[in-house]
Amino acid sequence: MLLSRAVLPIAMTSLLIAPVSAFGQTATQPEVRGYVGTGLGYYRLNDEDFLDEDDDLKDNRWAWRVFGGVEANRVFSLEVGYWDFGSTDDGNLEMEATGWTVAGIAALPLTPWIAPYGKVGQLFWDRERSLGPISRSDSSNDLFYGVGARVTLSDHVDLRLEYERMALDDTDLDMGSVNVQFRF
Repeated sequence: MLLSRAVLPIAMTSLLIAPVSAFGQTATQPEVRGYVGTGLGYYRLNDEDFLDEDDDLKDNRWAWRVFGGVEANRVFSLEVGYWDFGSTDDGNLEMEATGWTVAGIAALPLTPWIAPYGKVGQLFWDRERSLGPISRSDSSNDLFYGVGARVTLSDHVDLRLEYERMALDDTDLDMGSVNVQFRF
């Protein structure tokens, strides 16, 4: 009984320290590598203030992206990307949007193959909204954030599963995506 009381705290401490030690080993071995990638996402759009306060646009659509970046090691990276959100509609209400992103990513390698990560960045977007013959274009930039998991498939290929929360002024986008990243 005494042995089991000692084993549980030691095992729990080991489980807590293992990811931290993996993080420390990776962070102390800098290896600057570039990467490019592409992805496909599905998003839920909610525009509560479309052209006036009485119109709402709610839709679900596919989007695609391309991205590239530099990782200082397998923990920290800086990324730029382009999203094409396509055309969404809800009856007579329509919207088309695209955007460029700049983001910082911090990963926590749990194993050599799996690393959950968080990202935060800026989305520089352009959109055109219309209600029948009336249309309006605008552009701006907004903060976005996301979480994901990177799965290493080979020395040069990663699979990334992501959830990102973006805003285009008063339009909220919740995006889930699957991405392939090629490191060189």
